[in-house]
Amino acid sequence: MKQYTTASCLSTFTLPSVLFEDDLEVRRKSVMVCCLGWNLSLFPDSAQREAQIDMVWKMIEADHQESPPPGLEEGFKRDLRKLAARKNDLFPWLSANIPRVAVSRKDSRDVLTIETAEAVEKIQVVTHPDPMGLPRIIDVLREIQKNTEEQVSLMDRATGIEGAFNELEKAAMTTSFCVQRADLIGYRRILTVWREIQPAPSIRRVIGHWL
Repeated sequence: MKQYTTASCLSTFTLPSVLFEDDLEVRRKSVMVCCLGWNLSLFPDSAQREAQIDMVWKMIEADHQESPPPGLEEGFKRDLRKLAARKNDLFPWLSANIPRVAVSRKDSRDVLTIETAEAVEKIQVVTHPDPMGLPRIIDVLREIQKNTEEQVSLMDRATGIEGAFNELEKAAMTTSFCVQRADLIGYRRILTVWREIQPAPSIRRVIGHWL
């Protein structure tokens, strides 16, 4: 089973926020906000998270002389709350703080440089997937469907058998399925955009099926 690091989980977590965004600077800011939401999720209760969100906003205000547009503060704080909640839903067991993430461009891909306590990793991200890749995504979704059915069957057989899985196997399996859930959020975003721009009704029906 594939091993996932904190950095690879963060990359999957940020992808839906940068897909199909043309402006590199906007994508940079989106990744930073996702990282901030991730770190905020590590505070154990909502009061602590709210205090941190207020502190972050005050720092942003201090860096800008002009007053923010109406609604910006509320929207920014709302987005941070949603990101923190999504991180805890997708990766509840990951408690690693991410001190630094940077975004650069190489060829046709963004490169995330993610610093964690484990290492500094560089992960390439496709931000503008081509609709010609639809057959490949369908193959991936079929494989996810097939593998999930097999895993459910395996777990059904293992239920009640003491020691059927050791702790490392349990952790790897949990991580794999949580990353899969995060991947599906990205696939949904890709397929939704492709369906909107696809002129052929037959292709839209295929995309709709997989959505």
